[in-house]
Amino acid sequence: MNVYDCANELAKAMRESHEFQKLKEARLVLDKDADAKKMVNEFLQLSQEVEIAKYQKQDVPVEKTEKLQKIYSVLALNSGAMDYLNSFMRFNMMMQDISKAIEGPVKEAVGEK
Repeated sequence: MNVYDCANELAKAMRESHEFQKLKEARLVLDKDADAKKMVNEFLQLSQEVEIAKYQKQDVPVEKTEKLQKIYSVLALNSGAMDYLNSFMRFNMMMQDISKAIEGPVKEAVGEK
């Protein structure tokens, strides 16, 4: 099987995965609540900014951390928002595992260990 066929099979398997299906269902529920959707998007954006800052070994402003905690506290009261965030996390974990599996041959090809 060639690499492109494998990639297409992987894409198909991902669409059929439990993680993908749960995320898709959770997104449909979240889409019906504009306020929660906006807050989830803000939470994810802010979370990403904090993670990037940590990765770059930068200080994360206390205000950002507090804002993130406040948004999460509000989202925790919304079952649709929390279902989406949990599904999003599980899907991202699957994506990270796939990336790690692919990373090996890439590093080997460029001479990294």
